[in-house]
Parts: sequence; structure tokens; C-alpha cells
Amino acid sequence: MEAIQEGLLKVEPGLLLWTIITFAVLVLILWKAAWKPVVEALDARAEKVRSDIENADRSRQEAEKLLAQHREMMNNAKTEAANIIADGRAEAEKMKNDIVSKATTEAKDLSDRARREIDLAKDKALAEIKAEIVTLSTDIAAKIINKNLKPEDQKALVEETLNKVRTVQ
Repeated sequence: MEAIQEGLLKVEPGLLLWTIITFAVLVLILWKAAWKPVVEALDARAEKVRSDIENADRSRQEAEKLLAQHREMMNNAKTEAANIIADGRAEAEKMKNDIVSKATTEAKDLSDRARREIDLAKDKALAEIKAEIVTLSTDIAAKIINKNLKPEDQKALVEETLNKVRTVQ
């Protein structure tokens, strides 16, 4: 309470003047010495924040672009893989058809060759039979010559030989 009575809140004109002058000099010194560096530091900080935001936006856009390229590459790779698989299946189907075709052709060739061999064996057998017939005919003719046969016996021998030839063919 004593402070109120002594005039702590009492205004003295000399002290007020020196306080204002001191404050003005201090503001002027701060203005010249500290205000400009503080403002520059704040402006530099604001510019750095703005630059960081722009860099972050640029980095985000580049990341989105790279992500889109990556997705496109993945889709292209999937499409290419599907095409490779389809080509492989088509090639395998073609190879299967070629193998089946070759096997069919070889089987037909083998069958044709077997038929030819059978025909040759048949022709050879017929030739041997004909040769045997000629031998038999010659033997009959020799017997006929050696023996005087009646015309009926000769006719019977010839007919018998002709019947044998017909049954062989």
C-alpha cells in the first residue's frame, strides 16, 4: 500500500520523456540492427517452406507419373505374357498336328509297302504255280507220248490239267 501512496503510478514528466526517448532509440536500433535480419530470416523461412511445398508437389506428381508408367508397364508385361502363352499353345497344337499327320502318313506308307510286298509275294507264288503247271503239262505230254492213249483219255487228262490251272488262279 505504501507504493500507491508514494506514487508508483504517479507520472513524472522528466522520467516519461527519457522513457520515450529511450524507447525510440531502442526501436531505432532494433529497426536498423535486428528488425531487418529478423524480417529477412522470416521471409527466408517462408520462402523455404513455399519451396519445400512446391518440391513436395513436384515429387508427388513425378511419383504419380512413375506409378502410372509402372502400371502401364505391368499391363504391357501381362499382355505380352498372355501373348507368349497363346503363341506357345498354338505352336504346341501345330506340332501335335504335324506329328499326327506324319504318323498317319508313315502308317499309310507302311500299309502301302506291305500291300506291295503282299502283291509281289502273290505274283511270285502265281509264277511258281504257273511254272509247276508247265512242268505238269510237260510231264503229261511226255506220258501221253510214251503211252498210246485213247482220245478219250487224252481229253480227260487235258481237262483235268485245265481245271487245276483254273482253281490255282
